[in-house]
Amino acid sequence: MTGDFAGALSILRKDILIELRTRQALLAMTLFALLTVLILAFAFEPTREEVKAIGPGLLWVAFAFSGTIGLEHTLSTEREEGGMEALLLAPVDRGMIYLAKAAANIVFMTAAEVVTLPFFVVFYNADIASFLPELLLVNLLGTIGFCAVGTLLSVVTAQTKMRGVLLPVILFPMIVPVFLAAVEGTSALFRGDAPSGAIRLLAVYDIVFLAVGFMTFGFVVEE
Repeated sequence: MTGDFAGALSILRKDILIELRTRQALLAMTLFALLTVLILAFAFEPTREEVKAIGPGLLWVAFAFSGTIGLEHTLSTEREEGGMEALLLAPVDRGMIYLAKAAANIVFMTAAEVVTLPFFVVFYNADIASFLPELLLVNLLGTIGFCAVGTLLSVVTAQTKMRGVLLPVILFPMIVPVFLAAVEGTSALFRGDAPSGAIRLLAVYDIVFLAVGFMTFGFVVEE
């Protein structure tokens, strides 16, 4: 088990170092999220009160779209020159490989979200300072659930010719529970309420989806 954990950390470290060197996924995710926030801001031009009602949904639309780009990109590096085959030959449990890839996606998506939030505050004139820690917690839990499902499905679609189109078609219906809970938790914060119920739901979803991915990843990559 110790060897599997060390192997997973090595895979995670490899993915992060590659991204720090190329910055392709982070740049694409961040630019797409910022562009989505900007377009929606000009399209709706919400007042400060309207932001409390529609801001959380718009924010998570930007996160979901940019996260999808990141999911597809992180697996593309493994498709090149038999990278995935090399990973499967490593003496590491298949479930731990899944956790390492999911952790990498979580890191990248969280980084894009942290950069996007200040722009959201500026474009929508939103005041999030009073509940920023809780908002970051909701974002993190939502991101974990998103990446837990997305990492597994990105492997499923990786070998298809229409993977760029097929991934969001399959992914978005699967993450509806996570998306709704994340939007509800964010909306509660904007209203001044406690998001405890949404946080509990997100935590349960995260545990379930990570467990399913851990147990089924080995079967998925064999197909």
